[in-house]
Amino acid sequence: MQAKSSYMYFIRRITIHFTLLIVLSSLFPINLAMAHATLVKSDPPRRASLSSPPKQIQLWFNEKIEASYASVIVLDKDKKAITQNNPEVVAEDPKSVVLSMPEIDAGRYTVQYRVMSVDGHVIESSYDFNVKNKMQ
Repeated sequence: MQAKSSYMYFIRRITIHFTLLIVLSSLFPINLAMAHATLVKSDPPRRASLSSPPKQIQLWFNEKIEASYASVIVLDKDKKAITQNNPEVVAEDPKSVVLSMPEIDAGRYTVQYRVMSVDGHVIESSYDFNVKNKMQ
């Protein structure tokens, strides 16, 4: 009987310590996995369905990026590049880049971006948006 109560006391202590460890680790998260820039906002937004073509693409990141390394390309539905120019970092916001857009027709477009955060991590991804036909 004594052994059973000792065992239950031991299990209870382990459970309390484990619970405290989980609670404390959630209060003080370690952000090692987030040590690089991530896209936090875009204009036009991901999967947007626009009634008129955008004049520019703007991307916002969670930290500063290297202006000279930023690359943004817009592709049409056939995956052909429709932009030739390089994006510009917004002077007032070094976490943001802007790419001027040519005149485009209705259709599906893909924005591909590649940036390097100031800590040296390279991030690349893409997203789509649609421009609706005037008749839709």
